[in-house]
Amino acid sequence: MPNNILWVLFLSAILLTQGCAKHKVIIHKAPSPTKSGVYHVVEKHQTLYRICKTYGVDIKEVASINRIIDHSKIRVGQRIFIPGASRVLKVDIYIEDVVEESVPQEKVAYKKANFIWPVEGKMSDGFDETESNRHTGIDLSTSAGTPIKASGPGKVIYSSNTIRGYGNLIILRHSEEYVTIYAHNEVNLVEEGDWVERGQIIGRVGQTGRATGPHLHFEIRKNNKSVDPLLFLK
Repeated sequence: MPNNILWVLFLSAILLTQGCAKHKVIIHKAPSPTKSGVYHVVEKHQTLYRICKTYGVDIKEVASINRIIDHSKIRVGQRIFIPGASRVLKVDIYIEDVVEESVPQEKVAYKKANFIWPVEGKMSDGFDETESNRHTGIDLSTSAGTPIKASGPGKVIYSSNTIRGYGNLIILRHSEEYVTIYAHNEVNLVEEGDWVERGQIIGRVGQTGRATGPHLHFEIRKNNKSVDPLLFLK
């Protein structure tokens, strides 16, 4: 190859290199948003409302960050990011939440409420709606181990001891309107999801939770509001 051609190629290579150096593009990564917070792992019967209330955060913001479309639909084991939180908190379970989440999606025909006494015993405390002496059910004192009967046919929507103060607790749903509550049990003999018939033994009387002696705390709730059981029992 002639020398002049080699010289031309050499000069072209130099110019090309310098041109690239002058127009070199440096790409900077956009800083990723850094938001402090923690992940809360959803436990059974916890609701998004109760989680957000416990952490003191806005439910709409949490739903948006975690792409939760329906606030009522979170699942056990789901990791929910809580912005601004510095530590994971214990989220308490409430009867109202358990009852609310168990409302059937489809309305069912239901005749007049008809409940039987769950145990035979002396009523040591009655229903009271006044603020100073509020008592959401009736207390029936009897010996420890006395069988507790289902006051009506229904589905077990709760059977555990994770609700503060109630000890071993059973909640039965009888319709879209009515649930019954059996608290301070020595032992629960049914599990969540079970169907029970009226008069079936579901537990035994005890004094678990905040109880000073063996008795059954019994409630009837209509549309998630406590009502006087004496108006329904026969």
